[in-house]
Amino acid sequence: MDIIKSRENSKIKYIRSLGSKKSRDEENAFIVEGIKFVNEAFIEGAHIIYLLFKESALNKQEVQKLYNLSSSIGTDILICEDNVFDSVSDTINSQGIMAVIQKGENLNKIDSYKFAVMCDKIQDPGNLGTIIRTADAFGPAAVILNKGCVDVYNPKVVRASAGAIFRVPFMFVDSDSKTLDLLKVSGFKIISAVVDSEQSFDDIEQSDKICVVIGNEGNGVSREIQNCSHMNITIKMSGNAESLNASIAAGISIYEIRKKLL
Repeated sequence: MDIIKSRENSKIKYIRSLGSKKSRDEENAFIVEGIKFVNEAFIEGAHIIYLLFKESALNKQEVQKLYNLSSSIGTDILICEDNVFDSVSDTINSQGIMAVIQKGENLNKIDSYKFAVMCDKIQDPGNLGTIIRTADAFGPAAVILNKGCVDVYNPKVVRASAGAIFRVPFMFVDSDSKTLDLLKVSGFKIISAVVDSEQSFDDIEQSDKICVVIGNEGNGVSREIQNCSHMNITIKMSGNAESLNASIAAGISIYEIRKKLL
């Protein structure tokens, strides 16, 4: 087998470039790393462009199993010397396997969904990944990302999604007002999770379609979106904490509001 020994190899340079959002957008590709995530990519039928192995990791049973699988179906395999693999790895204790994945198709129509989660300028990768994971858990749901959200294909988002990145459909939007109008025309009741509303989950009536809006970590849901929402609700807390982490608040909101679907 041929082993890549240079960090300046053209394919290695290409993979390294995918660390930037600009390159991910231009190449329409992103990276997943680790046994679990690569296995998820196979299970979900993701289009794998390259499968990259660390030479020393091939003696691991789980890695060898994925190597044999990828060889049997003709995946383009790259085996690298350890230092070459490490030059493109984004993790501290790498398992020695990563895949370059072609991005899925963006969602153009939301009519076929009954439940949607709109992320309003979520900027922390861990929070966004966790929100996507939660949307997947209580879906099927579409996730809407407006301008100002962290890149959904950021490696930290991908890891935090725990494989949901392959299952959840994404809609990327530039205009909040046009998006809200589209949701309303499509029959969605828009409910924003905010910090200062008198209404709570108990006040939400059953609906055919619901979109829950999760706001920015520091500023919450924008005033424009709040004003265009059918309802603004707040998580009522009995303890002394002033607020909740964005992904925790999102998880509670998604879980509770999802139960309001007819």
